[in-house]
Amino acid sequence: MSTRAVASIVFPLPIESVWTELRDFTFVGKHISTIDSVKIEDNASPFAVGSVRTLQWKSGEIRKDRLIALNDQYRTLTWEMIESNFPAEASASITTITLYRVTEHNHTLVEWSADFSADVTNDFVVYNQKSFLSNLQDVRKNLTK
Repeated sequence: MSTRAVASIVFPLPIESVWTELRDFTFVGKHISTIDSVKIEDNASPFAVGSVRTLQWKSGEIRKDRLIALNDQYRTLTWEMIESNFPAEASASITTITLYRVTEHNHTLVEWSADFSADVTNDFVVYNQKSFLSNLQDVRKNLTK
């Protein structure tokens, strides 16, 4: 069984403009319709490795994530889940967003992936893969208005 969920989508925008939005650790609050609010704790920068964000979904669920990598050269953003007020279906997860330049039309391929601990269920992996795709569609819709 796979413990990795992956979704990808092409944005009809140059990589620089997509990266400007997605490298901000609070981007989910600006671009994903299911998120109610995002707050960076302790007045930390949303670009600082080690910063913690608190996400609240419109459904009331709350989760905290720690930014563990932000790489402008390779255009990757990586975070780990550190706390949740709803039952987690995996004891650990590390999520990464990676951007790739599509040179043919100066577009951007965006990949959203997560690696889960071995206790994850297959249903949860599939659910996350669908959620990642939906999130990417929300972001693309907002950036191409």
